[in-house]
Amino acid sequence: MSTKGVYRIVVDTDYSEFWRYNIVVMASVIDGGEQIELLKHRDIVAEVGAELKSAPKGYNPCRRVELISQPATALTLYIYIIPHTLPVDLGYDDDIPQELLPLRVEVSRCESVIYAHTHELCILTGDNIMLRL
Repeated sequence: MSTKGVYRIVVDTDYSEFWRYNIVVMASVIDGGEQIELLKHRDIVAEVGAELKSAPKGYNPCRRVELISQPATALTLYIYIIPHTLPVDLGYDDDIPQELLPLRVEVSRCESVIYAHTHELCILTGDNIMLRL
């Protein structure tokens, strides 16, 4: 059986056009095979299909997500990156590779990093990421 520990989840990006995306992060915190907590974070910039011309007034470009759990033995993490406004230049050209959205996900338990990866997401579709740790 795993040792109990507090999980710290950080989701971040330095992508300048991240205002075009909504983000939802949820984590099922598990201890002894039972869910003891459900962490949730929703950052909705605009409704899907809004097709904004620029970042909305009051938009905070520092949209780092940080969640901390109760002590537990396991975690299932769900991350949803949902585009609401497509880029004007879709990035398609035979000679130029399509631009990607780098999304850094880091999970620590008991102060030790147990998962650290930069996911490269399609700028047109966003992505859904699920991790069982």
